[in-house]
Parts: sequence; structure tokens; C-alpha cells
Amino acid sequence: MKFELEAKKSLGQNFLKNTTIIQKMVDCAVQISKTYTEQHGKPVSILEIGPGTGALTEYILKTGLKTYAIEADDRAIPILTEKFATYKNFELLHLDIREYDIKTVKKPYIILANIPYYLTGYITRMFLESEHQPIAMIVMVQKEVAVRINDTKHSLASLGVLTYGTPRILTHVSRGNFVPAPNVDSSVLVIENVQRDMLEGKAGLKLEKTYWELAKKAFGNKRKQLGGTILKGLEHPELSQYTKMRPEDLQVENWIHIAKIYTQIYK
Repeated sequence: MKFELEAKKSLGQNFLKNTTIIQKMVDCAVQISKTYTEQHGKPVSILEIGPGTGALTEYILKTGLKTYAIEADDRAIPILTEKFATYKNFELLHLDIREYDIKTVKKPYIILANIPYYLTGYITRMFLESEHQPIAMIVMVQKEVAVRINDTKHSLASLGVLTYGTPRILTHVSRGNFVPAPNVDSSVLVIENVQRDMLEGKAGLKLEKTYWELAKKAFGNKRKQLGGTILKGLEHPELSQYTKMRPEDLQVENWIHIAKIYTQIYK
């Protein structure tokens, strides 16, 4: 069987051909996995999203890590099935990642993927906000997105990552490393230390709901100071420090502080 596919624009497919980048991504996953297993005594599995013809998959499987691959493209299923038939650590699931039940993957696990750019926001939110979180994510994203997430001035996208983990850029990847070449450069984004600790506690899910309602409302008017948006009309001594700040200036801790006071006022 010919292990090649013509990329489908509708699926956002850009196949990574640079094996040096692939090896860097896999090495990063192996190191995170090794550290976690040494600390917690539990083996880590890999969840790959959109393996395509399996360029990244092949390198993952050679590490011996249990690998779950989720592929939506009908054409790729027979290719992946035949190509990796001899690997006992491979499990292929034929479905759209947006239909996937996260609870079915055995924890602990790492997301390792060259994901379609149009699904970047959806996928990061889907897994980071889940109660069945991965321990880390290593994903190919647009360079602009990776830089924005790691910027000192925050956006709603960066807040969505920083609330649940610690991001860093593993490496930048120029567009010529893909087939077909996309119109933008890319970066490998690593999100480590994934947890829900900051939004847990007595307030539980109510705090998280309030947190995101406030953040979305504030960033919807990001040029305005908070005193003119989410803090308008609120008289509380602990909120006065934020009234002249804009949403991009607040850290995660500040958003949690505001959300906690909100839940107390409107409980």
C-alpha cells in the first residue's frame, strides 16, 4: 500500500516532513513521561490527534509508549492500520476529535500532535478545561498563537492556557517544513504542569464558571479599564486596585481573586 495522502484543505492538513522536528517533539514527550513516572510510579500514554499517514506516530511508537491515535480522515485509516499492524502499543480510533469522550483515555496521558490550526483553540480548551486533563500537551500551532500565549501582555487565549498549565515554546518551525506549505510559520507549543488546582476549592465549578464569564466579558471590551466593564458599579475594597487596569494587564491570580469576590457577592 502507498503510505501517502493528498492533503485535504477542508481538514486543515499540512503534513510535517522534517524528521528533526518530529524527533524533538517525541523526545520532549519521552522526557516528561519519564519524569512523571519516576515521581508517581505510573506509566504515561500518548494521545495523538490527526496522525495522517503516521510520520509522527512512527517515532512515538518506537519509544514503546502506549499510543492512542484519533483520525477523522477515512482515507488515512487503512494506511495507519497496515503501517502499524505489528505494534502492540498502538490503538487507532476513527472519529473527529470533537466527538471524542476524553474520559475514555487512561490517565496519565500526554497530548502529542500536529493539529489543524483552525482547531487549536477548541482542542486546547477541550483538554485543559476537562476534569480528565492530560499531564502535558505538545502541539504544533501557528507561531503567532504560540508567541501570544507566551507574551507578558495577556489575551483570552493565553489566559486559557496559563490558568491550567505552564506554556513554553520548544522550537519555531518555518512553513517550508510542511507539505503542502501553510501560509504561516509555526511553533511547537509545550504546556506542562497541567492542573486545576487554582480553580478548585470550596467554590468549585461555580468559581470556574464565574472566572470565565468575567474574563470573556472583559476581553470583549479589552481597550476599556475594568472599572468601566466587569467592575462597574461594584463597591468592594479588594476590587479597587483593579478598576484602572485593562484585562491584558491582569495575571491569573488577579482573575481568580476577582472571581472569588464575585462568587461571595452573588452566591
